[in-house]
Amino acid sequence: MALMTKQQYIDSIRARKPMNVYFLGEKIEDLTTFPPLAASFNTICKIYELQNDPKWQDLITVKSHLNGEQVSIYNAPLRSAEDANRKTRAARALAEVIGCCTHRCTGSEAFAGLGPCTWDMEHDLGKPYYKRFMNFMEYCQKNDLSCTVTVTDVKGFRMTPPSQQPDKDMYVHVDEITKDGIYVSGFKCNQTGILFAHEVIIVPTTSMKPEDKDFAVSCAIPADAPGITYILGRTPQDKRFFEVGGNIEGIDLGKMYADHQALVYFDHVFVPNERVFMCGETEYVGHLLNYFTAVHRLTAGGCKSGGVTALTGAAALVAEMIGVEKAGHIRTKLTEMSMTAETVYGLSIAAGTEGFKHPSGTWVPNPLMSHTCKYTCTKMPFEAVRYARDIIAGFGETAPSEIDMRSEAVGKICQRAYNPGNPNYDAFDRLRATRFVEHMARGSNWTAMALDGGGNQEASTVMARAFTDWNHLKNIVKAATGIEKDPAKVKATIDAIGEQQGRICKTNGLPLSH
Repeated sequence: MALMTKQQYIDSIRARKPMNVYFLGEKIEDLTTFPPLAASFNTICKIYELQNDPKWQDLITVKSHLNGEQVSIYNAPLRSAEDANRKTRAARALAEVIGCCTHRCTGSEAFAGLGPCTWDMEHDLGKPYYKRFMNFMEYCQKNDLSCTVTVTDVKGFRMTPPSQQPDKDMYVHVDEITKDGIYVSGFKCNQTGILFAHEVIIVPTTSMKPEDKDFAVSCAIPADAPGITYILGRTPQDKRFFEVGGNIEGIDLGKMYADHQALVYFDHVFVPNERVFMCGETEYVGHLLNYFTAVHRLTAGGCKSGGVTALTGAAALVAEMIGVEKAGHIRTKLTEMSMTAETVYGLSIAAGTEGFKHPSGTWVPNPLMSHTCKYTCTKMPFEAVRYARDIIAGFGETAPSEIDMRSEAVGKICQRAYNPGNPNYDAFDRLRATRFVEHMARGSNWTAMALDGGGNQEASTVMARAFTDWNHLKNIVKAATGIEKDPAKVKATIDAIGEQQGRICKTNGLPLSH
């Protein structure tokens, strides 16, 4: 089996061993029927459904270079610029359908990052990490598993490195090493979609020094492994999920799809050797993060452009409903929203196109462009959100609930007041569109993920600074102005410009080539 159907995926999740998952102090017994997780479960089920749709298969599946079978793009590494651009297009298209995270993107980026990193370690150190990792990836491909990556440690006091934290669990670390494997403990947070994953991949969250070797760990653990505790995070819509039923269709939820985040605690969890991909090699943590974030932050441009596109559509629909779509300032705002989507999408496509080839055969997107893309995603979508909220106006956001709109006591009053006056739409249509905007703007974690998902502004800036070839930039001006008097150095600069074809990204010592 290479591709699961939607029903096969549902059955596989229900077949997992009992898991320790809590919400509001209570243990959740069945994740697939728990109301606050319903929209999230809908999301990943939709991804499995679409991958079996002939109209979507060319976009979200690819032929495996390991076994020749058609597999999910989320379980395959990038092998070319075409693969990178497919990932961007898929992220945008799926975001336009679901308006949230696919739950599977971070797992795919772990594959994209661990592939070249484990190759580096096996090539340089002779350790069998690459072979282990490729075996694990093929296992995931053959069984079409949903994988998620845990990156973000809770970190404790941020000025204190991992090895000096009073509580070692502030970073996931190796507890014990045996001949058969390792035991890991520690916290990870902000884990999107993790409750519906089959496999959890651990990677470090930051570069480390030799004294932090216990924290330089990467491995794969089944999501239902003993010793893992999950605490589901809150959203502003928690209580609304319990309202659905009867004649209440769930309009106040905004849409059928959403995601979830969870806090995760690993308590002395065993990992067999064949699932360990890094253990103490602090000097390669930076490699892993460089490869991983180049892909992770490329994806941000795809999914955020899709989200902004959907948000723009909702704002345009409300503008039509209430008769303001031809107003000059409304048209300008909607156009700016559309251009925002195209900007971050274009940066993502450029990062994939202008990437590099790793000796392992993995394609690594242009890191400078990827980090620039993510930095832009921390800013521009928020302007689109502001415009959308402005267009639907205050009464849009403070609208009566669906329950009130349908109640015998005040339903007719609410429907009259909220009727847009356009014969093509009624009060419920207006409520559906405005709740969609509310959901994207503040009802879900979409804006939080635009800001912090894949790294915040400063994280993107630091990485972009590191991958900018500052000496080359200065040499360009020296050659153009005559500051550089040595003709050979001037020619070398001009030759470099031609060879790099305008690229100003350096590879920071990584074994990458154009």
